[in-house]
Amino acid sequence: MSILELEKTGVLQILVYLFKRKKATRTDLRRDIRAAMETIYSSLEVLYRLNLVEEKKQSSFPFTKEVHLTEKGQKVAEHLAEIEKILKR
Repeated sequence: MSILELEKTGVLQILVYLFKRKKATRTDLRRDIRAAMETIYSSLEVLYRLNLVEEKKQSSFPFTKEVHLTEKGQKVAEHLAEIEKILKR
């Protein structure tokens, strides 16, 4: 694993988005992240491979799949959110 994998378009945006929202469906990500659908899906694959996010299926109808940060992803996203705050000052 390498920090270079986080440079892929959309990866950092998705991490910060999930940090702020706690969970999201793929539809939420497509709607709210400024990237092509293919980019979002390939970014999610990177995040799954790095064990930064996981997908959980709701236990009741409509059985939507939601993306969540893992414990490791939470730690990385916390640092990214802090960097974002510093940049906005």
